[in-house]
Amino acid sequence: MLPLRLGTCSLAHMNFRMGFNIISMRPVQRIPVANISGIRFKSNLPQDFHPNKSLPSQGEWKHLKQHIPGEAIQTNEGRDRIPKFPLARENVPTLLPKPGVPQVGPKYTFRQVIQILKSKTQPELIYESEPHRLYFLGCFCCAVVFTVYGLVLAEYAWFQANRDYEENVEEKNQVIRKREWVLSLLKNSVFSVVALAAAYGFGKFPTRLVRRIWYLPGPIEHVKFSTYPLFPGRPTPVITVPLENLVRRHTSRIWTGKGFYGTADKSMFFFVLKENLANRKSRTWIVDRKGFFWSDGRVFDYLFGKETLAEAEAGIPYDEQIGIVHREVKKKKKELRDKHGMFYQFKLGAKDAQNDLSLATSYVKKLNQGKTKKLPKGTSKKEKL
Repeated sequence: MLPLRLGTCSLAHMNFRMGFNIISMRPVQRIPVANISGIRFKSNLPQDFHPNKSLPSQGEWKHLKQHIPGEAIQTNEGRDRIPKFPLARENVPTLLPKPGVPQVGPKYTFRQVIQILKSKTQPELIYESEPHRLYFLGCFCCAVVFTVYGLVLAEYAWFQANRDYEENVEEKNQVIRKREWVLSLLKNSVFSVVALAAAYGFGKFPTRLVRRIWYLPGPIEHVKFSTYPLFPGRPTPVITVPLENLVRRHTSRIWTGKGFYGTADKSMFFFVLKENLANRKSRTWIVDRKGFFWSDGRVFDYLFGKETLAEAEAGIPYDEQIGIVHREVKKKKKELRDKHGMFYQFKLGAKDAQNDLSLATSYVKKLNQGKTKKLPKGTSKKEKL
């Protein structure tokens, strides 16, 4: 085999040197050596390719971290509560989906997603809100308006009570006049107290806004969440409660099937979580529907709605559940109408009344038979008594 290989190599070398193909006796096109070297170095690959240049720079990565849930540092400065104009920009979502969070779909079922969450050994961020600047603006405006109303109504109550006291149209004595002055002041101050209470509620409303929620695994599951302080510059309040003490309303579902996480709702842009405290007291927390949700809203219906896996996975809204019951009742009525005619209600009612009457008649007959039983011989009624 070795001579054959050498012969083949020498034959190919002779073809290249002579410019003829010995087998076909045809001239072979010569390719200069310089052109061969040019073809080798004129490739389509980029000559200045550097993998590190395709990665984001330090400044770009710092900006990108602001949009990844759990990566940004949440501060409590005053400028964080002032919205930016135009206000439409504040309504645009800024948070990206968190990497590594499983989604319900062809790869994972809802049961597997819940098992992944339950198998966590470290606190897992399951919710982060968008900036609440519009909430702060709305609450501030409402608090100022109701405060002005309350002060004006309080001034009117004071003025009216003093005027009635000074006029003394009925010429009452001093004791009665002072008593009526107090009653007039209390009566006219009711609306002022209501307005000032509403202003206080709007002022405290931002402290009930939830910023982040963590799921804490363990034998007794807990939930940790952060809110806003009442005044800027204060530390961020962090509350940790058992999961079983934090529930949503029975009639309001978190999952709507609309939006990226299935939590969007045109009628209500937030949902309420109620924390059950000791002595039958409770606190409410406000969770914005426009934010990052771990997987989707059905996970939150399972955690805070205390639903089964099947109910949470189905994701049927409360209104739709009532609609299903109404459709079943309507279908049943249609079947009864087809079977008994238009006046099926009266027919079925008469039939039920006849059955009740027959039962009552049989019961009365049994009572009469028990009373008319003959007493044994040798006994009298007095002895029986």
